[in-house]
Amino acid sequence: MTLIKKYPFAPGILFFLISLILLTLPGDTMPAVGWLNFPQRDKLIHYCLFFLLGYLFSIPVKHLTKTKTAAFNWLLFICLFSIGYGIAIEFVQKWWIPNRGFEFLDIVADATGATVAYITNYMRFQRNQWWSKG
Repeated sequence: MTLIKKYPFAPGILFFLISLILLTLPGDTMPAVGWLNFPQRDKLIHYCLFFLLGYLFSIPVKHLTKTKTAAFNWLLFICLFSIGYGIAIEFVQKWWIPNRGFEFLDIVADATGATVAYITNYMRFQRNQWWSKG
């Protein structure tokens, strides 16, 4: 039995922990990447982090659910949980992380990434008819 089959949510959990570390780094320790230096680059980073988070947690859903309805409910839960995590992390940054602050546009980027992951997986699951009707 492979590790992924035994622990299907392991990639999502691992990426969640990586994102938690990255999103709680103090502002003055953020690495500067030459090709990534453009205005509002952190919005792109937030979008990508939350897209990957939603996508990785969605991968095992099709294998662990028996009906299309159950799969879509899980996808929606993952999306809403990711958005809630994005909102919570902004308050953590505001109150507890040095040189970081609350930015509404970060929440918009987080929610957009999570929503696009939901839509991507919804359309992918819609094309593939693995489930019985339900």
